[in-house]
Amino acid sequence: MAPSSMALVAGRTRQNAPIDLVQLATNTLGNRDLEVQVLHLFKTQSCATLERLESEEDQAAVLDLVHTLKGSARAVGALRVAQVCEALETDIKGPEHASTDGLVAAVKETNSYISDLLEG
Repeated sequence: MAPSSMALVAGRTRQNAPIDLVQLATNTLGNRDLEVQVLHLFKTQSCATLERLESEEDQAAVLDLVHTLKGSARAVGALRVAQVCEALETDIKGPEHASTDGLVAAVKETNSYISDLLEG
């Protein structure tokens, strides 16, 4: 697999980074313009999803939102966000009210990293 062009542009790669840049490059066929578009879309979608989760009362709707975000996270290589979503899906199905605090933290960290990449 070729290294991500985003990694080359940003001048850095970071082990355990919030975005797996190799996976991102693979999913976008190494097209830097597409990588940028996909990262912008993820930031927009993830922020909108967190806003909706904050006010959503319906458990099925919450589950759908988390599941959709999990798929988007995997598509851009945001593996930590995807893992948190997967755990949250399990928690949502449980008897206790599931907290989204871990998801909020993972999304904020990932979006901050994306901003650094795009500005770098």
